[in-house]
Formats: sequence, structure tokens, C-alpha cells
Amino acid sequence: MAESRTATAPSTPPPHEQILNIVMGFWHSRALAVATELELAELLADGPLPVEILASRTQTDPLSLFRLMRALESLGIFKQVSPRLFANTPASECLRRNAPASQWAPVQTILSVGHGQYEAWAGLLDGLRTGKTAFDAQFGCPYWQWLQRNPGISEVFNETTRAMGITIAPAVAAAYDWGRFPVIADIGGGIGGQLTTILNAHSSCRGILFDRADVISKAPPHDRVERIGGDFFKSVPAGADAYILRWVIHDWNDPDAIAILKNVRQPMKAGSRVMLIEELVPDPPKPTMGMWLDPHMLIMAGGRERTAAEYRELYANAGLALENIVSTASLHSIIVGRRRD
Repeated sequence: MAESRTATAPSTPPPHEQILNIVMGFWHSRALAVATELELAELLADGPLPVEILASRTQTDPLSLFRLMRALESLGIFKQVSPRLFANTPASECLRRNAPASQWAPVQTILSVGHGQYEAWAGLLDGLRTGKTAFDAQFGCPYWQWLQRNPGISEVFNETTRAMGITIAPAVAAAYDWGRFPVIADIGGGIGGQLTTILNAHSSCRGILFDRADVISKAPPHDRVERIGGDFFKSVPAGADAYILRWVIHDWNDPDAIAILKNVRQPMKAGSRVMLIEELVPDPPKPTMGMWLDPHMLIMAGGRERTAAEYRELYANAGLALENIVSTASLHSIIVGRRRD
């Protein structure tokens, strides 16, 4: 007779180990960033290579590189198929630039020195003491202005937005009957990933992609998309039946968010809708990614993640009414608003 076993739930680490695990998380993230910067996963795309060849191609010391890759192997990043011979794993494949679910750009944008976000987190304490945005204090200007001054970094950031939205865009497109809107304007829509996903699912719709001219110039062409450059703090295009803003309002404090929403409200027709695509902070709180996006917004742009009640209040202060909130298959919701006349 087979021996019967009772499954037991994994035990929670003791408090001191929980803290140590968080400390080690910093080491993990920096090691991952450097491996990504060295393009190690790309070098392994065609199969395993000895660490000596990897070191030669990355201009690194073989022993030092071996020690880094061995440590990352413990996290499932890379694999030694034989001593000092490394291969990709499904996880490290995601570090390749053109992989289907590539995380190359997000890793660089968030974790690499020189892309601004790593440095801004170093200013968290000063930001808490002064109430000022940590990035602005570190770099002397807002993040969006800094990106304009650094086009190479801006391109990686745009790719980060696309990569992080790769699962969100189809979930949003499937969660709502977008076909009811003949014209959909994506305000602050970047290079158009969300808008084109919606249009590809609804052939009767046309789109307007609105963002800074230097951003939309990099958007892939689409035969039903009109690209318009501008500033949503000044005005937004008229003529749309739905105005979508994905990951826009969370970048801004309440006064700025209200100013943007007022400008969106201005050209809206009676039957038009505004659709914010954001991750809601649960109330009462529980662990979610949004809980960590919230301090990240504080540090990077002075923005915030919000509860449903806080979005309702934002809408009211902008002359809008929250109509309903639509869940999606992703962590994000569609927060639907209409004009309140």
C-alpha cells in the first residue's frame, strides 16, 4: 500500500528572514539589470555558450561573470547545462529585446542606472521629508521633460509602456463594447498600443492618437488612426465618442488630474464617455501591485494610485459623473465617466 501523506501549507518565514529576503531583493534586481544591460540572453539565443565566450563578447572578467550568472541561476535566470556552460531559461528568454513577452525595456527603465527611476528611488527619504517629487529634486526637472531631453532613454521608456501593456491591452479591448463608439480618442496614448488593439477588435471604429508630437511620430501606422500632437494641459481633440486615458491620470496629483479631465470634458458630446484605465487601490487595503505603484508614482511624478471613491471625487471636481467601473481580465479596470451638465 502506498504511504499516505498529508499536504501542509508552506510556513511563513520568521520575521528576520522576511526582512533579509527584502534586502536580498535589492541584490536580485541589480543583478538582473546588469545581466540585461550586457545582453546575455541575446548572446544565448542560439544555444549554450561557455562563460569565457560570454565574457569575451561582453568585455567582462570571466570569473566575475560566472559568479553573477551562477547567482542568477538560483532564481531561474539562466541555467548551467554543464560546468561553466550556460543556456537560457524561459525566464531569461524574456530578457531578449524581441521576445514575445520581452521584459528587456521594463528592466532597463526601472532598474538600470541612468534611466532615472533607480536614482529617483534613492531620493525617497528626502521626498518624504520635503513633500516634493523625488525625481524632480534629483534631476532638476519633471520626468516627462527629462525624457524629452534624452531621446534614447525616452525610446526605451516607450517600449516599456508597450511591453507592460501587452497583456492589459487585449483585456481592456475584450471587456467593453467599444463598437458603440464610432470614434475613439486615446489621450496620452503613447505609440498607440491600446488604441490599435481596440480598433483591430472592432473594424467599425476609427481612432485618434493624441500625445506629444515626438511620441506619436514613433507610433506604427494604422489605416484607421489619425495622429495628433499636442498637450493635454492645453486642449484635446474634438469629435470623439470615447476618450480613453490609460495610465495617465495616475501620473498626476489631484489638481493636475482635474485640469486634464476638465480639458477632456470640454469637447465631449452629450453621449460621449471618458474611460480611465487604471488599477484601483482596494478599499479596505489588501496586497496588490497598485500598493507599490502608488509610492512609485509619488517618487517619479508626484502622482498617485486611487480608490474607486477617489476617482468618483476626481470626476465630480472635473464636471463629470462616474457612470460605472468595468473589471477586466487584467489587474486594471475601466472607469467610465460622462459629462455632468
